[in-house]
Amino acid sequence: MNIGGDWYDAFRQRDGGLITVIGDVTGHGLHAAVMMSQLRTALRAYAVDGDSPGRLLTRLHRFLHHLQPDLYATAVIARFHPDEPTLTWAAAGHPPPVLRLPDGTVRTLDAKPGAMLGIPLTQEISDHTEHVEPGSTLALYTDGLVERRAQGIDPGIARLATALGGFRSAELDADLEGSADRILHPLLSDSERDDDVCLLLCHLQGDAAS
Repeated sequence: MNIGGDWYDAFRQRDGGLITVIGDVTGHGLHAAVMMSQLRTALRAYAVDGDSPGRLLTRLHRFLHHLQPDLYATAVIARFHPDEPTLTWAAAGHPPPVLRLPDGTVRTLDAKPGAMLGIPLTQEISDHTEHVEPGSTLALYTDGLVERRAQGIDPGIARLATALGGFRSAELDADLEGSADRILHPLLSDSERDDDVCLLLCHLQGDAAS
């Protein structure tokens, strides 16, 4: 594990729902890495209660502010369920998820996010829902993948959307890990990147997320 604050996780809730999360703790070094591990553990504990992504982020916000008021974090949590044709997601100060539909159309899910986790602010983070069908793919990522000092973040998100839209559903069905590598390579080929990178692809194959 790199010594830094980027983190991701994916796990099942008791009702069969799949929680996927990606986040970034401010700063680098051992302090950020320890806090990242504590957030991941706290999320798994909270998720046992069956809370929605927005509720989970709200609880993580309170946890971080109470435990470590000098550190902040961003995160996106997305929830899939095999019996529901919907994706439920929530964000806190994090770059927006990118959703590829089965026909190759790509959308940035830029509904208003909550504020960063841990800041001295009382907040209730909202859930958002999207209809999804088999063949849909959700990309969660940290800002190191898309942000460049000279350009900001929007051009990088557009490059990610273009790369994701270039795949056929059959390619994503057959080799999701290889598809992620093929997305990462062109986006990381420049020399301006100066931050950690995480990319998590969530692909609906048949009736389940993988």
